[in-house]
Amino acid sequence: MKRYLTLILAALIALTALCTMLGLISCSNGMSGNKDNGQTPGGTNTLPEEERIPLDLPDKNYETSEGKTNFNILQWTVGDQNTPGQHWLPWEEGHVEEEDGDMLSGAVFRRNAWVEQEFGVDITTEHVSLDRDPSFSQRVINNANSSGNEFQLMTLRTYDIFALIQQGMYLDMNQYAGTILHTDQPWWVQDSVKSFTLGSHLYVASTEMLLRDKGSTAALYFNQSIAEDYADVLPDFFMLAENGEWTFEIMLESCELVASSADGDQEMNSNQDIWGCFGGDDPTYYLFNSMGFKFAHVDQFGYIEYDYGDDDNDSIVTMQRIFEEFMFADWYLNEGVNGLDILDENQDPFVDGQALFKSGMVKDTSTVLKHMKDMYGILPHPMLDDNQENYSSLVWVHHDSVIGIPLHVKDSEMCAIILEALSWESYYSVYPVFYDTILLNRAAKDEESKRMLQLIFGSRSYDPGQYYDTGATASGLHHDDGLLRLAHKGSADIAGMWAGFKPLVEDNIRQVNNWVAGNEN
Repeated sequence: MKRYLTLILAALIALTALCTMLGLISCSNGMSGNKDNGQTPGGTNTLPEEERIPLDLPDKNYETSEGKTNFNILQWTVGDQNTPGQHWLPWEEGHVEEEDGDMLSGAVFRRNAWVEQEFGVDITTEHVSLDRDPSFSQRVINNANSSGNEFQLMTLRTYDIFALIQQGMYLDMNQYAGTILHTDQPWWVQDSVKSFTLGSHLYVASTEMLLRDKGSTAALYFNQSIAEDYADVLPDFFMLAENGEWTFEIMLESCELVASSADGDQEMNSNQDIWGCFGGDDPTYYLFNSMGFKFAHVDQFGYIEYDYGDDDNDSIVTMQRIFEEFMFADWYLNEGVNGLDILDENQDPFVDGQALFKSGMVKDTSTVLKHMKDMYGILPHPMLDDNQENYSSLVWVHHDSVIGIPLHVKDSEMCAIILEALSWESYYSVYPVFYDTILLNRAAKDEESKRMLQLIFGSRSYDPGQYYDTGATASGLHHDDGLLRLAHKGSADIAGMWAGFKPLVEDNIRQVNNWVAGNEN
């Protein structure tokens, strides 16, 4: 099997190179079962019009004698900052005032300028914090209750989606599917279309006009200088990943080999120690997903089927391994647990050259990792074992974005047209710049890491169990007593935790499916 994986990947790399030479925007790398997720951008230049899939939209222009029609996008942010530029969103995805020399900002600016000219609209954005007063959710509700036309599109953090969908805040985009919104085309993220479908309805999804969903994809980084220092005992991580042999067990062994106490006392308790891996609580979910598991999936009829804790209990056994062998290992520095007593303020031991691995997200390349002096490599999170067929890279619900059309907007057809145009143009002009310039040239310092990025983006995965099991008091995933917080308690009693939460989680999913059924009538 490994030999076949090696041959397949070699062929895919050759195919990618051919696509790049021909100027193609995407070709499937075969590492994912999702239609869109094999995208391998070929360069920063846009394709000639004759090489693009035609934009199939009604011939509309919304400019009037009074000027262009305002088209406002509501975008969520966090804290006191109502603008991008923080670690939650290092790039502006909706609107740029002017070209400032940055290639990605310039691509967004030119995309919007084309859409504005083509359709007679003036695109603006407003960033509203999730926790300000009034909060993002309250702004959405106020806009709907007043039957206002304050916003024409809204982004939404996936962790918060169902509460607002259930309250009727978003339009069913499927009413325009196939006529205006071509959701089967590659500028729509296909796994998101599938995962966010409820019954026969699609209220939110991800398209290529968004950048936050790409940035919130799980990625694993390793310090190449440390790897070289231990080359006699560490494997070639890149080669393992390309051969389909990059596994959880090998990652654990590598961390154990590298971790060392600075003062020789064999105790990992100093900010001068060398750690196997640095991260937070979130790797619990990154690893669970990368090892082939999800908490739930959407079936063919648009209903949620919960997968965690099924009869064979493999999911519970795997989660217990993650805690016992990774989260509670003495070489794992958890910034929110043992790291509180060890690290200085804002210290990142991986950036400082004191950790072999860092478990994080793709957007780390444009935030914390830009300060790193050592060369670093990028990898997908490991598979369970080499019998697993594909890598899987989780799109993390706490940082991800999807987009939807407000239910009570005055002209929903216009909103659908502009959404489709922005997504289509982004696929051909913004996303290649994002991939090549931001990731390949700045983040991935070598050709091997570039191929790893192809594996990561070719295996992006949404887990419906994480955003449809949304009851904060009932969730076994994100509640204070749930999985995410077990690391803070030093407990790996996964089976016991699940036994207590199972009735609540199942009831929560049942309520979602009852709501779906009620909206099918």
